[in-house]
Amino acid sequence: MKPAICFEMLYPKESPERKISRIADNGFHYVEFWSWKDKNLNTIAETAKGKGIRIVNFSGQRSGDLIDASTHSVLFQDIEDTIPAARRLDTQTLMVLTNELGEGGRVLHSCAHIPDEEKRRNVVAGLRMIMRIVPDDFLIVLEPLNTVLDHAGYYLASMASAVEIVEEVADPRLRILCDFYHLALMGEDPVEIVRRYSHLIGHVHIADFPGRHEPGTGRGKWGDVLAELKRRNYQGYVGFEFSPAGDSGASLSAIRGLWDTVFGPGGEL
Repeated sequence: MKPAICFEMLYPKESPERKISRIADNGFHYVEFWSWKDKNLNTIAETAKGKGIRIVNFSGQRSGDLIDASTHSVLFQDIEDTIPAARRLDTQTLMVLTNELGEGGRVLHSCAHIPDEEKRRNVVAGLRMIMRIVPDDFLIVLEPLNTVLDHAGYYLASMASAVEIVEEVADPRLRILCDFYHLALMGEDPVEIVRRYSHLIGHVHIADFPGRHEPGTGRGKWGDVLAELKRRNYQGYVGFEFSPAGDSGASLSAIRGLWDTVFGPGGEL
């Protein structure tokens, strides 16, 4: 288990390359981000290599809705276009969503005209096609999001629903992106989620709640969550995807302090 830093909301107004450098200078070795299409892949790859950073996760699809079969062709093309970008960055984990998001995370198409059971069938069928498109060494992680604050109208809003879908698709290369910020806002207990479903978690995101800031700014018991992931022998990455409450460097120090409380001081980041 290794910590990864999502650089999207850190160091506002700085370039992705500069963000990677700053994260590396703070002692971390793994980063992730959202879309690749607004970034220069060559300079990111060169910066990451020079700073000893590995890019471990980014969005596989930013267009199309899994819940709407009429948009699947757009979604599948997005996945196909992303594979060479992932190869360029030596990244094998890609995030997928059930609904396309717009500016500020707004759900663009809630597809109220489609019955829920049909949406579910469309999601399963779409994921099965994605698993045929992506190479065998890729991991696809499906992300539930909260609908009470950030993403009204999003289809997949609970861990139980995500588990049902992933188990129905039944491909070991498909797992759940367990974002504890979103799930906690939906009233779910992060520690209990790990206890019940650790075998289906392919990637983790952490931000404190409320506020979506770094650990220690809200109500999350993140030491307990990390300890439970360790007990369950989780081998993936823990992505810290948050908006700093203040200084970005100070927020990274807070993450280092949290990691040290669970894994001991001086542990590899």
